[in-house]
Amino acid sequence: MPKVINVFLMPIMTRYLTDVDFGIAGTISAYTQAIGAFSVLGLGVVLLNSFYKTPLVYRSLWRRIYGFLNIWMIIYAVAQAVLLYFIIPEEALDNRWWIIILTNFSTVFFGPTATIGQSYYQYNKQAFPVVWRSLFASAITIIVDFVLIVYLRWGYMGWYVGTFAGTFFSNASYWYVVNYKLELRPNYRFKWKEIKHALTVSVPTIPHYYTSYLLDGSGRMVLDQYNVPQGEIGRVSMTQQIGGLFSMVMTGMNQAISPFFMQYIKEDKEETARKLSLVYVAICFAAAFFVSMWSKELFDILISNESLKTAYPFCIAYVMALCYRPMYVIAVRYNFYYEKTKQLLLISFLSGIIAVLLYIALTPFIGVWGFLVGHYVASLYYGYSGYFFSCYRQNSKMRFPYLLILFIQFVLTGLAFLLVDLLLIKIIVTLILGMFVSVVIYKNKKILVKEDVGN
Repeated sequence: MPKVINVFLMPIMTRYLTDVDFGIAGTISAYTQAIGAFSVLGLGVVLLNSFYKTPLVYRSLWRRIYGFLNIWMIIYAVAQAVLLYFIIPEEALDNRWWIIILTNFSTVFFGPTATIGQSYYQYNKQAFPVVWRSLFASAITIIVDFVLIVYLRWGYMGWYVGTFAGTFFSNASYWYVVNYKLELRPNYRFKWKEIKHALTVSVPTIPHYYTSYLLDGSGRMVLDQYNVPQGEIGRVSMTQQIGGLFSMVMTGMNQAISPFFMQYIKEDKEETARKLSLVYVAICFAAAFFVSMWSKELFDILISNESLKTAYPFCIAYVMALCYRPMYVIAVRYNFYYEKTKQLLLISFLSGIIAVLLYIALTPFIGVWGFLVGHYVASLYYGYSGYFFSCYRQNSKMRFPYLLILFIQFVLTGLAFLLVDLLLIKIIVTLILGMFVSVVIYKNKKILVKEDVGN
């Protein structure tokens, strides 16, 4: 949610922020994301599986994992602090210790608590407790960001302080609920044999989560290593920040949809899963195409800096690449349910390796477009390769037209680049797109209603 707020603050913020501010924040995050996937060691998949497979006894396992994560988080925070000490850019050395403290504090003390609380409410399909925390955290973040950047002119440090304040509130607010109301207090008397077994399932998923860094953060690192100016890296970071708003919507939809897919797999309701999958893909693709097509106007509204506004073509390539998300979620639910997580190495992690290799190969020749082209191609592999692996082919009974969907993604991407400067045609296409989405939702309204889904 703080990322959403920062995007909508851009019309004001970009008057007081430079491309170097964006570059500093983007460069630091590129390195911290390198270890971010290790924060919970992938144990979320163990929480998910135990909730659905052992509903009567999952709470005791969750308490032991909670205790283990509290210990692990201290080790993780020390490692992150050491990394930050050495990689913070020269322009930010005066604030080195503040950046380290603000980044680590809420993670060490309340990170595992928030993980347990959010998982509990998500798997029980109770959105409100998560939503109100996000709203309050966002309010705190927007106030702190606005005051520090606009009035006190703290530059990039305003982001760090604001993000810390909002995240700390959100995470800490779970402490009483998790430990007393839900009675999921951490149990430190866990057996290492049990933890090791859990890690054999969860650790192979780390490359899966690490892929987000390889796709996004490593690109900025490669640009830095090729001595691309901080200002140019800042333009890329700003584009990712705006595109990140759409990415967060995708992530929210994924989190909402995933429990239903798990339920349908368990109950062998493949036809319902297929219908929900097609609706899910149609809505995501339509939204991505709409945002990409209107990216020029979006940048005019959100960006006050004239030089930064010219980066809107970056947004088209970045947002259309995100169409891989629903395709990936649909394919790999079977890997998670049947605990075939090692196969994820050949799906998600390999896509990250493809991205890094393309960044290294293309950046010297086409600059920042090397990152965008590499990101798009790697995202295609990420989203569609799962349909060709054994877990999906052996366990899925869906007749899902993934090759046709891939072709549609190519067509929509090309159309977005062609239409972005054609205002009248964009208006007509937008009306048609709105009618299409309305028809899709109307015809499938039953599976979109909570009371009908899962019955």
